[in-house]
Amino acid sequence: MRVAALGDDVFVSVWKLIGADGYAIDPRSESDLREKLGSLLKSGEYSAIILPEKLLDRVSELIEGRAAGERLRPLLVFVPEPGSRKRIEDLRRKISMALGVEIEI
Repeated sequence: MRVAALGDDVFVSVWKLIGADGYAIDPRSESDLREKLGSLLKSGEYSAIILPEKLLDRVSELIEGRAAGERLRPLLVFVPEPGSRKRIEDLRRKISMALGVEIEI
């Protein structure tokens, strides 16, 4: 199972330390992000692609297009970064709604 990490230099460096193939991009460049992610998705070489959570909103169209098709590989993993509570807060809210009680994390 090969894993790729896509993001800024620091994010990619961390994942390379544990064996992922790293692809550093300029996180401000929309075209750079879409081009590299599209290339990784089409290559078929990876089982998972790890991205920083801050890129989730910017690649949503690409993800939705993949979900409409049959092939859902590779798995896209969005990792929250230090100080980012967006997904944690969303998960807490969903769990609270499902349980019918307010929970604190």
